[in-house]
Formats: sequence, structure tokens, C-alpha cells
Amino acid sequence: MSDAPSNPPSGPREGLKPAHPLSFFDPERVERPTPVRPWRAMIFAAAAATAILTLGWEIYWRGEGLIAGDFKNTAALWAQERRKATGDRTVMIGSSRAFFDTDLDIWEELAGVRPVQLSLEGTSPRMFLKDLADDEEFTGTVLVGVTAGLFFTGEGGLRADVLDYVNDESLSQRADHFLSLQLERVFAFIDESTRPKKQLYDARLPLRDGMKGRFFPRKLAILEADRNTEMWARLEEDEAKAEQAKEIWVGMARRFTPPPNPDGSPPPPMPDEAINAVIAGVKANVDKIRARGGEVVFLRFPYEGFYQQLEDTAFPRARFWDRLVEQTDSVGVSFHDYPQLQGYELPEWSHLAPREAERYTRALVPIVYAEIPRKAAARAGRGE
Repeated sequence: MSDAPSNPPSGPREGLKPAHPLSFFDPERVERPTPVRPWRAMIFAAAAATAILTLGWEIYWRGEGLIAGDFKNTAALWAQERRKATGDRTVMIGSSRAFFDTDLDIWEELAGVRPVQLSLEGTSPRMFLKDLADDEEFTGTVLVGVTAGLFFTGEGGLRADVLDYVNDESLSQRADHFLSLQLERVFAFIDESTRPKKQLYDARLPLRDGMKGRFFPRKLAILEADRNTEMWARLEEDEAKAEQAKEIWVGMARRFTPPPNPDGSPPPPMPDEAINAVIAGVKANVDKIRARGGEVVFLRFPYEGFYQQLEDTAFPRARFWDRLVEQTDSVGVSFHDYPQLQGYELPEWSHLAPREAERYTRALVPIVYAEIPRKAAARAGRGE
């Protein structure tokens, strides 16, 4: 409100300066005295309380198994790595198995190259294969992890928005990501699983009749700054957490599995036309990469238990994996075919335990780099 009376007298008043035309008051006439308070003591108390609460929160989450230097699996972190996927780089794309089951340090030690890790949980790699195929600057090797249920039923999935993020990322978002990385190197509590919203979302509260649970394990992985990833050790060490993850996987599979026929028989299998359409799209992208001097390798990582029953029944090898490898004329390395890729510990049926992923990578790398020249020689022998 203005300090002027409702009916101001006409003409100027002596001794008063007119108010600034763009303000509602004259700053030279308004006094805002600072209250007398022990400001130094108050600032010190607030800083001390903040430090104590932060330290307590950090100690609590470290006690729960979180560690500093474990980075959030954000779209910004994925975008950071996608910018490295150029030239003749080796790039890993896939779903969570390719993410958890390959150790980049071991791969680099054995092969002399460090793959760019672009795999994402719950997401089909087909969209990333297309993105690399359309990138004229990419001439490298693509390692494609194939989880049949995700690979053949969609091009996107849980994290499909990352490509849009790469294209639309602003300077302020990049700056925020850079600053966040510095804090995550120091504090263990900066983690998606510690957020109150995440805690509430995953709280195992009773469900009303007809509702289906949407639970997801609160934490699955430990990420380095370049997305080198391993399973969170608590899933291996704590049987209760592993059992909870298994329960969640079963619930999620049932949530997204087509319902049975009215007579109780299984739903019809995926028609050949749909499978051929998927493979044709993949082949077109493989051919683009290969035409620029690159290569594509398909990998199938271990699984067991419920997933073995589900995948081998719904996605039999002969109809899906074998046709994919044959029709794209690519290297295909499935754990089923190599004794050295079998017999590993999978605490929750679908992902390797941390030390097992290192051992698996040591077995996988020599196979991949032996098969690439063998397949290239076979194509050359056919005049392709």
C-alpha cells in the first residue's frame, strides 16, 4: 500500500521528496530497524545443528550399506557417457544384465579398450542401437545385451527418456550434474534410495482389493562415475533382501505378462511376423554400423530360477535368439553355449554377484574377441 493519504492535498509538500515513480513507498522515509538478537550465536547454532543432522544422516545410511563415490544413475550421467560414444569406441548397450554383469576395469585390462557403458535397467537396447546407427561419427563396436522379454517386445522401456534428455540438456543441467558429482564423491546419503518419496513409494503397505503392487527394490547397484556398475553387496550378503527382490521380480513379471486365455491355457506366443519385423529393424541398424567399418556383437547373460522358466518358455531360443544372430549375420555369445560362462552365483536370479561379475568378464572377453574375427572371415569368404 502507498503511504500517501487517500485524499492528498494538491501541490508539493515542503521538505518531502516525491516517492520513486516505480515503487509504492519512499525508501528514504521507511525505517526497518534490525531487531536486537544474538545473531552470531544464532548463526553458529544453526550451522552446528545442520552439521550434526547431516552427520547423523550420513552415519545412518553408511550403516545401511551405502558408500561415498556411489553415483546416482541419472539421465545426466547417461548423457555424459553417451557423448563419449563416438569414433571407434566400444559401446555396451543392453538392459540391467549387461549393466551389472560386465566389469569395465577387467574388460580394459584384457582387451585394452574400456567400453562406454550405456545399458539401462528395464529398457530395451534397440533404441540405443538405432541411435548409434544413425550417428555418422560412430564407427566402433557395439556390444548388445539381449534380455529376450525386453528386447523383442519394445524399443524403449523404463528409461527410454534418456535420448530426449541428451538432445535437450541445458547448460544449467550440466552444471547441476557437475556439482552433484562432487557431492556424491563425499556423501553416501546422496542416493535415490534415501529420498523420502522413494521410501514411501516402495513401502510395503497393504493393498486394497484388486490392486497390484508396484514395488521395486530400493537399491540394486553401485555405480562409478563412468557407470561401471556392480550389484549392491547387501543383495548378496542379506538373504532377506535377495528374497524380497525375487518376490518383486515375480510380481513385476505377472503384472506385465499377458493374461491366460479364458480356458486357462497360456496366451498365444508372439507371431513370427512380429519377430521378423523386430529382427529386420535390428538388421538395418547393424548393416549401417557395419557399412562404416563398425561391428555389432549380441550377448546373452546368465539367469536362473523363475527367469529361466519364464524366458525359456515365453522366448524359446530357436524362435528368438538363434534367428536374431543368424539373420543379422552377427557374433552371438550366449552363456548357454560356453561352460566357462556357466555356474555363477545370481543372488536374485537375474544378476551376478559383484565378484562373480569380475570372474564372468574374464571369461567373456576372450570369447568375444575370438568370435569377432572368425565371423568377419566367414562373411569375407562369402564375398560380403
